Amino acid sequence: MKPKNVYFEKLLPLLAKINRTQGANIAAAANLLYEQIRKDGLIHVFGVGGHSFIGSEEFFWRAGGLANVSPIFDFSLGLFGGGIKSTMLERLDGYGERVIRSRHLGPEDLLIITSLYGMNACTLDAALTAKKAGCKVIGISSQSFAGSTPRNFPARHRSNKNLYEVADVHIDNHIPKSEGLVKLKKYPQIIGSASNTLQCFCINWLVVETIRKCLDNGVEPPVWTSANIPGGDEKNRRHIEKYVPLVKSL
Repeated sequence: MKPKNVYFEKLLPLLAKINRTQGANIAAAANLLYEQIRKDGLIHVFGVGGHSFIGSEEFFWRAGGLANVSPIFDFSLGLFGGGIKSTMLERLDGYGERVIRSRHLGPEDLLIITSLYGMNACTLDAALTAKKAGCKVIGISSQSFAGSTPRNFPARHRSNKNLYEVADVHIDNHIPKSEGLVKLKKYPQIIGSASNTLQCFCINWLVVETIRKCLDNGVEPPVWTSANIPGGDEKNRRHIEKYVPLVKSL
């Protein structure tokens, strides 16, 4: 008998929960992205340490994704810089502030912060610094995870605030407290992480709704074509010529 896919069975209800509860937040965030596109501005994205970094990569240089995305890649925060180092830096007071200040964001800018849990020092320093500069902030993180974590937990920001309490618009990725989904018999550890799957679901739903809003309002969205299909390089050339001078990571 083929064993049932427990991970699949546990994951689907969480995707359905996002779909059921986050439509209004996705729409509000898509409106902010649309306004950036309408006025020919950039969409800045900051994925904080560890696997949260993947969120900024998912937004960037993605076939079917937006070409006006400017990721704030701080490679010391990524796992390729070392897992222990990444965790240390995302808990370091002032680090996120310095990263955001180096980009000189202002009232005309939009910043998306992808933080799986939305509570550590780097995340909150980044959000608070951007808002102090007058920048609009969209957060994508787990409200229940952050809300159920003790306010004196060592990974927290010194303000004890959560990203969902600070962001202008917050999208709840509904990552569960344990992060994993599967409990096996006679094994104490919960396994089968859902975090990146749920986060990327939110990200791509937001991109789709942003593009839909552009088309509904007669605004041509800047969208990448896959470079791995015939004609892809040719279609992307105009975006590359436009955004290479503007987007550092290109």
